[in-house]
Amino acid sequence: MSVARRGQSGFTLIEVLVALVLMALVSLVSWRGLDAVQKTGERLDERAEGILSMVRALGQIERDLLLHAGPDVLPGRAETRLPGARAGAVQMPAGIHWDAEAGLSVVRSAGNGRWQQLRWYFDDGVLYRATGMASYQLPLPPVGAGVAVLGDIKAMRVRIWQPGLGWLDPSHEENARAVRAAVEAGVIGIEIALFRSGVSSDQPFRKVVLLP
Repeated sequence: MSVARRGQSGFTLIEVLVALVLMALVSLVSWRGLDAVQKTGERLDERAEGILSMVRALGQIERDLLLHAGPDVLPGRAETRLPGARAGAVQMPAGIHWDAEAGLSVVRSAGNGRWQQLRWYFDDGVLYRATGMASYQLPLPPVGAGVAVLGDIKAMRVRIWQPGLGWLDPSHEENARAVRAAVEAGVIGIEIALFRSGVSSDQPFRKVVLLP
């Protein structure tokens, strides 16, 4: 009498090895995917922080310009001329002076009836803000050493709005008459543009300040 042999159950060694290889491949792909997501998140965080820093810098420039001294405080504009600035540079509204090489100079209110000079400029790819001591009397103390505000700056540009002509560069002497007319008529706005180094260096971050 013959006994029927029971069928064997389970996986063979080859099947187990194939399953282990597939699991290893899936783990490798998953790890690379997570690593790519993490690196992408880090780049986005870095870019977001850079944009926030730019927004904060432009916001501070706007506050400085909105607090500029008027002609009632500055009978002349010599106080706003930076050392080394070109004598023929086009004049801006009272309390504001721009020179493409020296930077943006502002005489602004420091509160409690005091005034101070400050200067925005960039050097070696870094945007600086330098301020002087606040004072009740003219001439105001000169600006001190600059404090680094923002890095990776390629260039800084200031333009003034003239109705009917659009944006004018006050650093060009040929625009002197038009800019002077805009100032006398009441300037609508001043544009501050910061160019960052990198791939999109030709696209500036712009801030238009409407002067009171």
